[in-house]
Amino acid sequence: MTDCSHYRLRCVHCGADYPANPFRLQCDQPHAPSLLRTVYRTQQLTIRPHLPGIFRFLDWLPADHFLAGGGKPITYQSTHLARRLGLEQLYISFNGYWPERAANLLTGSFKELEAPSVLARVPEHHRRTLVVASAGNTGRAFAHICSSLARSLYLVIPEKNLDAIWSTSKFYPGVRLIVVSDGGDYADAIALAQQIGQLDGFFPEGGAANVARRDGMGLTVLDAVTTLGQIPAHYFQAVGSGTGGISAWEANQRLLQDGRFGNQTMQLHLAQNSPFSPMVDAWKRGSRTLVARREGVTKAQINQVSAKVLTNRSPAYAIAGGVYDALTQTGGQMYAVTNSAAVRARRLFKELEGIDISPSAGIATAALLQAAEANALKKTDCILLNITSGGTERIRQDYALHYLAPRMAFSPQEIRSGSALRHIEQQLLSV
Repeated sequence: MTDCSHYRLRCVHCGADYPANPFRLQCDQPHAPSLLRTVYRTQQLTIRPHLPGIFRFLDWLPADHFLAGGGKPITYQSTHLARRLGLEQLYISFNGYWPERAANLLTGSFKELEAPSVLARVPEHHRRTLVVASAGNTGRAFAHICSSLARSLYLVIPEKNLDAIWSTSKFYPGVRLIVVSDGGDYADAIALAQQIGQLDGFFPEGGAANVARRDGMGLTVLDAVTTLGQIPAHYFQAVGSGTGGISAWEANQRLLQDGRFGNQTMQLHLAQNSPFSPMVDAWKRGSRTLVARREGVTKAQINQVSAKVLTNRSPAYAIAGGVYDALTQTGGQMYAVTNSAAVRARRLFKELEGIDISPSAGIATAALLQAAEANALKKTDCILLNITSGGTERIRQDYALHYLAPRMAFSPQEIRSGSALRHIEQQLLSV
């Protein structure tokens, strides 16, 4: 059990402070939307190797307790890809399954870092049911972890991403899957999850607004820096909601306060899958506001991309403490990467590094290739490439997979009209 007075919550916009609260997602003051941020009592990080998985970094997690089992990121220095790109200090944060390197995230994704962090923030005997919206990897991680803990979950995803919800073990019966049919996308799933989260007996996970989610994803940077002994100069990652990029920036800020790893501010290099690249488009225009496009246009773009998990129509870009601020304060860059460029990058990574990576990790790798080919990086720069998901081919070789069957399906029209929520309420009353 952890004393949750080890952290407090602070509004990025107005600086208002709040005591630790596992369900607080926003500031109470009347101002523009803003993220809250955790402020930890301990400014210098103590690694606790006797604790399992991510909880060795418990000092900088907003956890009420720690959970047994689970994996963590691994950090290693690239040899072959680095040589191909002419880079002397290229490091890989690998988040997935690669037993030869002791990488044991059995969902194959760094979303397996945020799920236990979120769940450990909630008191152990809390009775309300968590509601999560996902485009794939997040849902798979929460379904897997909740099943291992025998905790209930309502998970909402687009029907076209149904094949992403699998596990190496059987799912707990209390983990229920709802899909958005008829061409619905991640934004539709978020809308339905928000409705369910307001019902009695449920609570919303919160997405980017949940500090536990961000601090869990920020562990990729903590693991890298404590492994290397220094803060990298450059950080590459693919983004959909932008939460991972924000998390890296926040982790960097804590490490600067720690003071033992140098005074480097990492330059963020964030990538999206073209033609669906709303944050790239806004950043290239120098705008804090996303370019307004008709829903039909954005859904058509989403249907063209290979990295489906990066297709959030309402990313944490403009919000105070969001992607725009992170890029501005780090002198960051954004990249639009085509499907073909991502395929090339995935093949190159597997050939040179020896493990398969996901389409989203291929987007990040392709962005690194773009930057290297444009001579935007010095060969002596310390660079961290976040492979957010990899090794799923190896998982399929080593394990028989279980797929989660949906309990209900609703169209975007049913969600907007409220009939989907009414149907769910009737189902709950009949149980």
